[in-house]
Amino acid sequence: MKFAKVTTIVLWVILAVSLFLIISLLANLDPNPSNPDMLTWIGANLYWSYVLLAIACIAAVVLEFVNTISDKKAAKNSMIGIGSLGAIILVSYLLSDTEMPKFFGAEKFVENGTVTPTILLWIGTGLIASYILFAISVITIMWSAISNVFK
Repeated sequence: MKFAKVTTIVLWVILAVSLFLIISLLANLDPNPSNPDMLTWIGANLYWSYVLLAIACIAAVVLEFVNTISDKKAAKNSMIGIGSLGAIILVSYLLSDTEMPKFFGAEKFVENGTVTPTILLWIGTGLIASYILFAISVITIMWSAISNVFK
């Protein structure tokens, strides 16, 4: 069987189960909120939505993995992008510190344990990474405009 045919069959099965659950829920609607049948159908629909979410996530990851393996140039570009992002996060982590910012009321967050040195380190990492990515985007936009002038 071809992949497209299997996908079509799976999608029709998912559609049939979804329609069955929705129609069953609508057929058992009851204004009494304590009706156990109503709660059973609501629960079944909620669990089915979790199953559909899991199927969608797994399909997205698996299909992207298959696409990456089949296209070597895309795989190389993806690895370069992931490596660059990892380098930016590493540099940001190394540049950040655990110093508590000085503003009114900051001591309260330290006293109740909301702000710890680890949290401050990751907040700093996120801020520095945002600054670096913003600078890269501005430089890229300027480079694109300048390079188009000279073409």
